[in-house]
Amino acid sequence: MSDAPPLLTLTLRSEQDVVHCRQAAKRLAAALDWPPLEQIRLATAVSELARNIHQYAGHGRFEFALLPGEGQLLRGLQIRALDQGPGIAAIEAIRDGSYRSATGMGIGLRGAQRLFDDFDLHTSPAGTQITACKYQAPRPAPDSATLAALISELQGAPAPDPYQQIRLQSEELLVTNTELQFKQSELEATNKELENTNQGVVALYSELEKATQELKEASEAKARFFSNMTHEFRTPINIIENVAKLLASGVDGALNAEQQRQVRFISDAALELANLVSELLALAEVQSGRLTIVPQPFLLGDFMERLAQFAAALAPRYPQVSCEIVPAPDAVTLETDETRLFQILRNLISNAFKYTPQGRVRIQVFQPDDDHLEFLVEDSGVGIAAADRQKIFEEFERIRSPHLTHIEGTGLGLPLAQRLAVLLRGELSLDSEVGRGSRFILRLPRRYLTAGTAAEPLDLSGLTVLVIEDNEGDRYLVRRTLEVANPVLLEADSARSSLDRLNAVRPDIIILDLDLPDINGEDLLASMDWSMHRRVLINTAQPLDDARRARLQESCHAILSKHQPDHAERLLAEVYALARSLSHE
Repeated sequence: MSDAPPLLTLTLRSEQDVVHCRQAAKRLAAALDWPPLEQIRLATAVSELARNIHQYAGHGRFEFALLPGEGQLLRGLQIRALDQGPGIAAIEAIRDGSYRSATGMGIGLRGAQRLFDDFDLHTSPAGTQITACKYQAPRPAPDSATLAALISELQGAPAPDPYQQIRLQSEELLVTNTELQFKQSELEATNKELENTNQGVVALYSELEKATQELKEASEAKARFFSNMTHEFRTPINIIENVAKLLASGVDGALNAEQQRQVRFISDAALELANLVSELLALAEVQSGRLTIVPQPFLLGDFMERLAQFAAALAPRYPQVSCEIVPAPDAVTLETDETRLFQILRNLISNAFKYTPQGRVRIQVFQPDDDHLEFLVEDSGVGIAAADRQKIFEEFERIRSPHLTHIEGTGLGLPLAQRLAVLLRGELSLDSEVGRGSRFILRLPRRYLTAGTAAEPLDLSGLTVLVIEDNEGDRYLVRRTLEVANPVLLEADSARSSLDRLNAVRPDIIILDLDLPDINGEDLLASMDWSMHRRVLINTAQPLDDARRARLQESCHAILSKHQPDHAERLLAEVYALARSLSHE
């Protein structure tokens, strides 16, 4: 927590100075256009800290500072409370909430801490220093003349009238109490509505569970059908391929030109059918979870040479398309499943040739850092419209183009490539524009890490994680995923039930579902303190378009899809990354 230069310094020597500090905090918050309740909360927290200094240290001082943001904007207010008293003896017990005191020492300190976004305390027999911050959405600072007048007024203000202060605090208490009563009324109305609809919800859950089970059984049956049938298809396909080779070789007599042409048609059709069977089998294995990744070390240079041989064999079928493969350094080693990686890039290269009536195809590999590689397959073909970019990754979907009327294939290559990329801990992205070609980028780690070879141990002890999720099954999966790291886990099954935990506990990490039963998750995110947004991981099953994803990304740490095959690993990784960023602040 960085210190900002003080804007206002007040000395604490008497009970009236405590009141003066409270007044100053409230006036500064008002000058920053904070809502009335936020002004009262800040003033209350400052009053508690000042009272502790007066009661236990005798004297000290308070410093108020503005926190600058980007440009000319402000991002909040910083408070520093300093004294040269005997220090706080039971500080650890006060921090964890276990300290009990007849005088109230520690209770006020703990309460004040909860009212700030950041709170840093250093204490010793030589004195105590507290630095606390309250953040706001970035906004313009008051003009210098207004600030100067306010500071001058606060520094030269006469001793406050205690009776007047009691009256003002009573009014503030009344405002706060009215707000609490209003929220209590809303909560009671919501509870009554939930009670009235509970039976319908239970019945709906029963129907959903039944439908989910039926869908699961249907999916498993489809996967079994694909797997069994593709295995059965392979035998007759192999026979057709081998007989065509025998005929073409002339073992049983030379063929004339027309017969050679007919045999070539048979051989090409058998090859296409064999490729289709292979893709169906691989897709069925991926969907059923039976596909096994077998990582082995191999050289990048040798792998790129293998891709060059495949592209060279494909090129004669597309005489108007040139192909360039940029050589890779021989010394770079990968440790992943070479067969599956080749399968991904083979499909991307084939796709690039198919959708380039004339032009070029370019294949290159980059190494952005020591741990990752990026494979680029780029073409100058017909391109893909923005509305179709998601469709091409769906099974049996093929984009029709007026420039290409005869496109071979079934629409399985790209969906299979995307699923295999995820299994290799990678990501497949697309950048395309109609008429200007497409760029597919496969980013994946050089070394495939299994669950037993994690880069470093995961420990979230002492961190509080709040899971806001209405589905009990999803809450269970998140809980089981994170419990290995020992965080303090809190759960809320609706937006309303999460509010007390958000405001009282102020969790370190928030895992938020967008599809909540009472309040939309996006609205709940917007209602949170600005400082909380950086602690939020959105965990959703909703499909998000680019505009909505970009809007949400500005207000949270990361967005996860529940449909990703490696969802648990990605959730654990994002939680750990967020925990590390919090520990460095």
